Amino acid sequence: MERAAILHDSQKAMVFETGSNAVTIRVKSKHDDVVRAELLYSELNAKQAETGWQPAVSNMKIILKSNVTDYWSVTVQLPQTRRLQYAFHLIASSGEEYFYDSHKIEAYTADSLTHCGPFILPYTYPGAAFKQPAWTQNTLWYHILVDRFANGDPHLDPADVVEWGSTEPTATNFFGGDLQGIKDHLDQLVQLGVGGLILSPIFAAFSNHKYDAVDLYTIDPAFGKKETFKALVEDAHQHGMHLVVEMVLDHVMDFSLQWQDVKQKGTASPFFDWFLIDNLPLEYTITEQADFSPQISYRVNDNDPHQPKLNLLHPAVRQFLLDLVKYWVQTFDLDGIKLLDPAELDAGFLRELVTMVHRLKPTCCVLSETNNLTPALINEGSLDMAVDVDAAAIITNYFIAKKINVTEMVAALNDDMMKYPGSRHKNLLLQFDGPLTPRLLAQCNGDSQLARLILAFSYLLPTSPSLYYGTEVGLQGGEVPANRECLPWKASEQDQTMLRFVKVLGQFRQKYNLVLNEGSFDWGQISNKNDYLSFTRASNGKRIFALFNVGYGSIKFIFPPKSKLILSQNLVEDQNRIGHNGFVIVEA
Repeated sequence: MERAAILHDSQKAMVFETGSNAVTIRVKSKHDDVVRAELLYSELNAKQAETGWQPAVSNMKIILKSNVTDYWSVTVQLPQTRRLQYAFHLIASSGEEYFYDSHKIEAYTADSLTHCGPFILPYTYPGAAFKQPAWTQNTLWYHILVDRFANGDPHLDPADVVEWGSTEPTATNFFGGDLQGIKDHLDQLVQLGVGGLILSPIFAAFSNHKYDAVDLYTIDPAFGKKETFKALVEDAHQHGMHLVVEMVLDHVMDFSLQWQDVKQKGTASPFFDWFLIDNLPLEYTITEQADFSPQISYRVNDNDPHQPKLNLLHPAVRQFLLDLVKYWVQTFDLDGIKLLDPAELDAGFLRELVTMVHRLKPTCCVLSETNNLTPALINEGSLDMAVDVDAAAIITNYFIAKKINVTEMVAALNDDMMKYPGSRHKNLLLQFDGPLTPRLLAQCNGDSQLARLILAFSYLLPTSPSLYYGTEVGLQGGEVPANRECLPWKASEQDQTMLRFVKVLGQFRQKYNLVLNEGSFDWGQISNKNDYLSFTRASNGKRIFALFNVGYGSIKFIFPPKSKLILSQNLVEDQNRIGHNGFVIVEA
């Protein structure tokens, strides 16, 4: 057995409370290296019998496996004291037996339990396990850039508005998209199966994207009035949707009233301590890029001298931001806020923010983009949900960039899922594009079959799929700002094949909600040589089987007895063969 591949981390996602009186424990091993794994456990008690530790034994099961690693898991009841000590008994494929505790991995002998150092699970408070709002599970999300979705009220258009879709999007042009336009098209979003709307910032700003708000308490006049926004939220709720708004809380723009006051008064300004100023005067080195400077006398976001960072340790700043979020959640009955760069926020402030939001509205969620720090933020309850950028990168690195093979993708996706305890991977949104990245079709070099294959793959995963507006009609803009084109509403300007496909995917996701949300996930056959993979989702006797072929040769597929075809692409039914970028999804 390869000891270096054995891993259990008692501080992270490998041990977690399940429900109110049970705990789930995981251990990782090299694929096919361990044939049986047992959890040895007992109540945590300093007094042990003279014969040594006498634990209970529970068999572990493999919950995820690849050609590289296996993940074992078991759920056991907590003792009355809610304190546990445990170790592992591992039987290798060679027949050797090993004992794994917090100190070592050694050959399993009669003395192993006499002088051991078990892993420890200290007292867990009843009800401390994470409880995700029910509506967020298995929700299909849809991310809207407001100025580019739909123009519902032309009277709001700014003076320099450009006719809808008449020209390429630029960093500065406006097309007149507004809140009324979103409200007018909720029925179309229902047809896609959308349950969660994410709106780009709606606050007053000079830009077309509004990420650089001037006044966070005011809706941009080009988007509409607060009455319109309130009506939009209410109408979305009536359509069975939940609405989330993006907010930037770690920095402000340099034309904000607070920063301008500091520029004028220096240390005499009451807002001086609101910012992270290294020295006076406030200055920076000018470069050819207006939004970049290598040397700045104050702390900023992303080397942009026009985005001074807020001092989130200052009580007045914290209260200002908490009051701001409270105003929008309470006044408009928001279902969530999406934060940019949560790792840039003080951890204490973030926890305070989430606690306040849950107190205001228990079903309200706080979500964000992900990075390598996000698992800790999710697992510690500092975030409710996050966009799983890591999973999206793993998937596109295989299907599009060809940087990894299918074996490596499967192993990486397993590791990504196992970063999160229990059902917390359901807190993740899988989105392949957005306002800051090229569209999925652009990443696929215009190959709509490949884009459809990737979407179908993502809808089958335990995470929640998320669409960037216009994906459903074939928009394919590249880098910013080309990826911010207007959504075409004329059928003749839409990719009707893609639109029908996305609608069918949404119907599939709704019909098989229980299997996709709660079901097991088991990888089937995979081939690096022929570039295909299969897997099964199953729950309560219902089973979904999927096979994806990325290879250039066709592969044979035998329909299981009494199976029902759900969705396919490039399937030659009379030959039961699946061609390049083809897939088949069946209920078996």
